[in-house]
Amino acid sequence: MGKFLCRILSVAVLIGAVMNFATVFASSPAFNSNERLESVVGGWRVSNTTAHYDKAEYLLELGLTYLNEIGVTYDPDSVNVTVIGTEELEVRIQKALDLLDQSLQLDPANASAWVYLAQAQGLSNDIEAMRDSLQRSWGLAPNSLQLAPQRLQLVMQIYYSRLDAPVQVAPLSEREIASARRDAVVLKAQSPDDFALLVPDDDPVGALLGDLGIEGNGG
Repeated sequence: MGKFLCRILSVAVLIGAVMNFATVFASSPAFNSNERLESVVGGWRVSNTTAHYDKAEYLLELGLTYLNEIGVTYDPDSVNVTVIGTEELEVRIQKALDLLDQSLQLDPANASAWVYLAQAQGLSNDIEAMRDSLQRSWGLAPNSLQLAPQRLQLVMQIYYSRLDAPVQVAPLSEREIASARRDAVVLKAQSPDDFALLVPDDDPVGALLGDLGIEGNGG
């Protein structure tokens, strides 16, 4: 009886493994052409080849192609780079937003993806959505040297937006200040040159550093 049950369990495990593999196979752009989408530079492939086997990562990489090439277009035949028009710019921003959102629906624990989504939301001037995404990233990876520069840039965008539109944009919350301070401390301690390049010692950034309780580059 015991051997019979063991065989049944073994078969069940094997069936489960086969079904899982079939699901991964069906959703993988490397194997299923229906899962492939076009990048901003043309074609379905992305530079991170491992993403071809992970749909969430694939959608993330596709979104980055639209985000990183947001303002220009490249002609491989003439090797010319030209600035795109306002209408195409809005299309690319929306495409980046859609792809990054789809990626996060599959993998909401990706702190980097939340930062990229926040950047796209910032480009569309959706400051409140950007702040929400930034907070999600901080919650997932509060002490990330890799993400600190990008997150501090987003904090500076919030700060500048507040200066330009004090009625529409709420001031940095205590929670945002605490999270940004942690990023600034990590970046300044572990990569002071990057900190100096990212955060110049002048107004109004000097005032922002004061709000964060961080000394400037001379401190």
